[in-house]
Amino acid sequence: MQTQPNAISQDEINSILWKACDTFRGTVDPSEHKNYILVMLFLKYISDVWRDHYEQNKQKFGEDEERLLRRMSHEKFVLPSGADYYSLYEQRNATNLGEHSQPPQTHCHRKDGNRPGLLP
Repeated sequence: MQTQPNAISQDEINSILWKACDTFRGTVDPSEHKNYILVMLFLKYISDVWRDHYEQNKQKFGEDEERLLRRMSHEKFVLPSGADYYSLYEQRNATNLGEHSQPPQTHCHRKDGNRPGLLP
């Protein structure tokens, strides 16, 4: 099997994830790591899907922001402005990071109706 020139190896993925976990070591009790890591991985995933779908819709519908947001409101997960992984990442060096980490968990919501308004 040939590898692509820009392909990321499993070792590189492991290294990146290990470094991400290192950011929590020392500040978070080891028994709580999984609670933070799983939430962050999920938030990163839905943020990436949201961005991808937004860009696809932008190519399809142009620069009409109102139409784009209306279209995005039909996504399985709705991410209001500022409630995504990248907004949180921009605040990573803030001294009050805990205040910034609440909106993504409480403002993102599912469109399936099982738990309206909030993520599980």
